[in-house]
Amino acid sequence: MPDQNESGHRLAGRLYATMRVLKFLTKPSGARPVADERLSGQDSPSERIRALELDLFKDLVATVQKGRHAKAAGEVFRAIPALVPRQSVAFEKNLGVHGLAEFNAGYRAQLAEFKETFPELVE
Repeated sequence: MPDQNESGHRLAGRLYATMRVLKFLTKPSGARPVADERLSGQDSPSERIRALELDLFKDLVATVQKGRHAKAAGEVFRAIPALVPRQSVAFEKNLGVHGLAEFNAGYRAQLAEFKETFPELVE
């Protein structure tokens, strides 16, 4: 679970990791998220999240109806509200060196938590 003092960039990284896991839950033929992956580039966290092309509720219902990872899907959905950064700057383009490092740290921390609980979902 995220620390209440985590930066917005770190929370954005956790949110992106959570959405990547949700994408894998709904489309298991795709690549599993990798726990130690480092993200780079100039795109913003919001662009990364949009690029996942998730229709969250439709995808979640289909996943649960097919009986795939129902418990994990519930855990992922419960995690989302605590991960939404309060500052919109956390989603802006060009995070800079510090912001990108925080984003990556949050991303890896969230995937490590999911891997501990649901090892089949994260590499």
